Amino acid sequence: MKTPLVIGYRHTGIICKDINASLIFYRDLLGLQVIQDLWDDSDYINEITGLTNANVHMIKLQALDGTVLEILEYVGYPTELIDQPVYNVGAAHIALQVADARTAYDELNAAGMTLLSEPIESSEGIAVVFFCLDPSGVRIELVEML
Repeated sequence: MKTPLVIGYRHTGIICKDINASLIFYRDLLGLQVIQDLWDDSDYINEITGLTNANVHMIKLQALDGTVLEILEYVGYPTELIDQPVYNVGAAHIALQVADARTAYDELNAAGMTLLSEPIESSEGIAVVFFCLDPSGVRIELVEML
């Protein structure tokens, strides 16, 4: 049997329009812990991104289960979200597990976040799920496992 190329899951990276607004969302509202905060303008970052004079601010955040989420802002390369319907090829979302979907929904609503749906039990009856947008407009699925 061939040895698999992928041996594990490392992290999810999300490009942000405003890393400070995203940090408030992921750290302060969702409760992820900052484990690394760095800037990179090295030859390495320019080589792997194919950019010139890249200056990237990267913040890695960790959930209680060890899952890592990285938010990145490419300073000097302003960007906007490419708006795609959820069913388009290439459209993505990340799913984060919460202890209580209704509480998460209420807290995000009180904080003025854009909520795309109410918490609802999944069709297979194993989770309560709702969607919201992060400050850059990235779709986030919040899931309470039943």
